[in-house]
Amino acid sequence: MTGLRERQKEDRQTSIARAAKIMFLEHGFEKATIEGIAQAAGVSGVTVHNYYGTKSGILLALVAENDRSLIASLNKELSLCPQEVTEVTVRFAKTILEHVLMNLQKVIWRQVIATVTANADNSISKPYFDLDQELAQVLVLQISRMQDAGNLPKSIVPENLGAALFHLQNARFIQFVCSDELQIEDVLRRIRNDLEALFSVQAAVSA
Repeated sequence: MTGLRERQKEDRQTSIARAAKIMFLEHGFEKATIEGIAQAAGVSGVTVHNYYGTKSGILLALVAENDRSLIASLNKELSLCPQEVTEVTVRFAKTILEHVLMNLQKVIWRQVIATVTANADNSISKPYFDLDQELAQVLVLQISRMQDAGNLPKSIVPENLGAALFHLQNARFIQFVCSDELQIEDVLRRIRNDLEALFSVQAAVSA
């Protein structure tokens, strides 16, 4: 019986998330309502509220779901990438940007950023920040592998470099979703320039 209840709960959550995604894309986040999402999902507004609390809760749940599949894609893509810091970082960013456009429009991601910013100290944003940490760990793992292969000095701390690279690409990611003009190739070129500038400074200091 417990298994049946859990499956029913998962089915309802899936239906709600699917209905919400369609409504957000077709009507925009502001115009979508809990009642409309509930009706499209075939459940009550109370059920939607019990599962997700608010529209923002549904939105961040959609992002969390997308990020879980993204991590698998990143691990696959980076395993095929030349094991060099710039190439790994650019491939990491490219995979994320392509995933973003495939799943949600830029205008919806702007709402995600606004929601997370407005609720930075709230439990509603915790899954988002937790998944950011998981994404950063993908880079940390790649850096550790490059060290093991002798492609990076042992003096580098993978956790520190991985976090720094993640935050750099994340800043460019925010620029990307906040601009209708920026294309993926524009962002990747900027990331390459960022890394080239940083590495050239380090090379000059070390010389």
